[in-house]
Amino acid sequence: MVYYLSCDEGEEYSYGMKALDGDLKQIKAADLTQDGAIEILPIRGKYGRALESTHMPTRIRIEGPEHPLTDLRDGYGMFVDAKFKAALEKLESGVHQFFPVAFVWEDGSPAADRFWFNPCHRLDSVDRAKTSFEFRNIWYLDGDRTKKLVFNRAQIGNRHAWMDKFISGMGGIWISEALKQNLEAAGVTGMALRAYEETD
Repeated sequence: MVYYLSCDEGEEYSYGMKALDGDLKQIKAADLTQDGAIEILPIRGKYGRALESTHMPTRIRIEGPEHPLTDLRDGYGMFVDAKFKAALEKLESGVHQFFPVAFVWEDGSPAADRFWFNPCHRLDSVDRAKTSFEFRNIWYLDGDRTKKLVFNRAQIGNRHAWMDKFISGMGGIWISEALKQNLEAAGVTGMALRAYEETD
């Protein structure tokens, strides 16, 4: 199986965050070369390409009252903990970017240490013959539950975390069965996983 990974912080209220340094508007992919798929824009986003590190924030304030934080958290990107990093690097060492970030509360006291996770694989991972959604140079995922999105193991190869370059608007990250098992074994909290069929 292939899994769509997003964050479920389990919170009744949504708490904002504010970068205390860096420059979010200046963060961009180091390689802006277009490849005929979803356009790579010179603005912050998850494209499956390495990001320039110069303007990444190192301190982020979590707004609202102090509360328990899950290991995964959404915000400007996907923030993960050291357990997540170790689980992925067991499978793919030195491939993806993990920018250290200190979360602080509104009074400046420490909240948690996290990493801004940027997956650095940009793949065409969907099996076009077996997927029943319409392809319009991107996959048109219209919400029809009778249709199937099917992934192709041969196209994915030995990658374990990636962005699909023809799927837009979902915001999450695609992961392998092996990474899912590693994350669950490590006890990573805050994950929301949706399973999709995978063919050889």
